[in-house]
Amino acid sequence: MPELVAAAIAVGVLASLYRLSRQRALLRRSAATTVELRIDGDGVERRLADGRVEGVRWALLDHVEVVCTPVRTADGADAFALLAATDEISGCLVPLGIGHDDDLLRGLARLRRFDLAAWSAAVTHRAPRRTIVWTCDQPPGGGAAGGVAGGPSEGTGNAS
Repeated sequence: MPELVAAAIAVGVLASLYRLSRQRALLRRSAATTVELRIDGDGVERRLADGRVEGVRWALLDHVEVVCTPVRTADGADAFALLAATDEISGCLVPLGIGHDDDLLRGLARLRRFDLAAWSAAVTHRAPRRTIVWTCDQPPGGGAAGGVAGGPSEGTGNAS
């Protein structure tokens, strides 16, 4: 009989630990939810539910990558655009397929030599997949940035 009591206690403890783990995962996921996404002529800024802010200015953009994930993001997207800056400390993730794609594409289309065909192919890949769809072709340490007409770095539509 004492073995049954010990087993019941062990099962109860394991069930409680499992529930606690699930609750923590849900809290982390909800904290990573986008509460505001601003895409304008200056760049992209994303505010998350936990107060974090991500952002990148078009003028500092180094590369654009499309990441297709096998698991949906906190926003429910199965892909996102990774916008990385040349300063290595700023960047922004933009969830795709949840209502911001048109604004993002309008901004990206201003990048010199942005390849819409490479973008379209990348966002339709099966997960998992990472594809760089645009890079700044400015050599490191080489002069001023400029890739959007009157803004970000000049680049190429390099698709991986």
